[in-house]
Amino acid sequence: MRKLFKYVTALVVLVLSLFIHACSNYPQVPGLIEAEKIMEEKPDSALLILNNIENIDQLSEKDHATYYLLLTQAQDLNYITHTSDSLIKIAATYFEKHKEMHKASLSYYYMGRVNADIYDALKAQEYYLKALEIGENTKDYHLLARICNNLGTLYNYQDIHDMALPIQKKALYYLKQEQKQDTVNISYVLRNIARIFTLMNLKDSAIIYHEQALQYSNPTNISSILVDLGNIYIQNSEYNKAKEYIDLAQSSTNMPKTLFPIYLSKGKFFSAINQLDSAKFYLTRCSLSSNIYTKAGSLHHLAKIALKEHNLNDYVKYTEAYSELRDSITNHSHFENIRRVQSMFNYQRIAKEKDIFEKKATQRMILIYQVTLLFSIIIVALIFIFRKEKKKKKRLAEIKEQQYKRSQQYIEDNKKQIIQLTEMLHSKQTEMSEVEKKLYEARKLMLEMENRQIFEKQGAILLLEKDFHNSSLYIRIHRDDNIQLSSSEWEELHQLIDATYPNFTNRLIKLYPQISIEEIHICYLVKMQLSIKKIASIMHITSSGVSQCRRRLYKKFTGEPQNTEKFDKFISDF
Repeated sequence: MRKLFKYVTALVVLVLSLFIHACSNYPQVPGLIEAEKIMEEKPDSALLILNNIENIDQLSEKDHATYYLLLTQAQDLNYITHTSDSLIKIAATYFEKHKEMHKASLSYYYMGRVNADIYDALKAQEYYLKALEIGENTKDYHLLARICNNLGTLYNYQDIHDMALPIQKKALYYLKQEQKQDTVNISYVLRNIARIFTLMNLKDSAIIYHEQALQYSNPTNISSILVDLGNIYIQNSEYNKAKEYIDLAQSSTNMPKTLFPIYLSKGKFFSAINQLDSAKFYLTRCSLSSNIYTKAGSLHHLAKIALKEHNLNDYVKYTEAYSELRDSITNHSHFENIRRVQSMFNYQRIAKEKDIFEKKATQRMILIYQVTLLFSIIIVALIFIFRKEKKKKKRLAEIKEQQYKRSQQYIEDNKKQIIQLTEMLHSKQTEMSEVEKKLYEARKLMLEMENRQIFEKQGAILLLEKDFHNSSLYIRIHRDDNIQLSSSEWEELHQLIDATYPNFTNRLIKLYPQISIEEIHICYLVKMQLSIKKIASIMHITSSGVSQCRRRLYKKFTGEPQNTEKFDKFISDF
């Protein structure tokens, strides 16, 4: 009986200890619990509660870490500029050490936010990537979207648009995975994607994404979307539209932090329409902004106005102030380092996953399976490649045969055969039977009909080419020096090319299924016989980049060694 009592007592103690341990996963201070509950909906009230908590030094280690995380989160949600990451670092270290992955991911996210505020782009990137790595296992799509959004914004500020765009689209993907969609954050992400397109000078795409962002917007972020649209219309010299959007932006907010960018836009607008006094008024107010980029923009435009007014003193003053800020921005820019950190992060991530995989099974079995699998993959890959190459060569041979049958050489060969058949019918008329004569005459008739059909097809192609060459888009592309094609114009060019040269695009894809949209566009421009320099300008790449693409495509299409001249002829005849 006593033994039974001892066992029961031990079991009760064990259960109580597990219960106490489970409870310890939550903050023990009532103020922390309340602040955590209302943080997202009422960040100002959460901050007030946190500021009223007393004897912070006497909190447990866990509550200490939780307090610093919630305090940083509340300050961030209340738009308070961070100045140091020492407190949030304590939270991140604690939660990662104790395997509380969701809070660890959240802590590293706010470490990124803090370092972004103090203009340390490299550290901000490092912590965002760390937050993303830990957070992907938690499936908290809301947090993952915020991490990607801020990481994309950081890349954008560093002018690394090719890295910013995919990460922002990843943020949009995460937001759309949530059961209850967060329309406010969807609006922010769509706005940020639009800003990337603006910086890439793809204004049509930027306007489309801004308009989508407006559909999801709310009073907290609508002003930033409206002012962005205003800026685009200033660049397009559509000043009535620009004024309408900027005025709407100003009337939709009264927060100083969001008013400064609006003042900058108003200054640019009035400067563009030569109302310089109004421009100076708003730009001077904007120069009080704490944001280094906004302030630099105001000083830059004030210097331009001073130059217009021949006010050399002000021009020198604003130019020097602007140069100092530009130097500061440049000092905080780490383009190549950021790219290197991203590559290293990807490499370390792959290595880590490989290491975890290898530890799950015995070394010998893994080796056997890996070798067997490797040989199987190589054999399958070789068979696949061989068959694919065989099919490609067959398709290419068919295309060459079709091109030959449409060519002038084929017509000439047919004519020679017709002459030979005619001479044979005349010279050996008496020796031939009636059946042989009819066979020769039928062969001669078929060749003549084939030539006639080719002539008719060539005539039709010439008419189609004439219509294509007279199209407004074809003329504009050849005439304008710095033409930029919108997505709708690329689609129009696609339709014109396929109408003139039947199934041109599909035939390219059939030859090389992995061909990209950009590579197809280069084929269109080569087909139009544009210069390499002009193609490079339209595609936003270097001339050497165009040449490299042509060489690579020729090898992919034909399997022959790379050659730009042969590629041009191939596309011309295709």
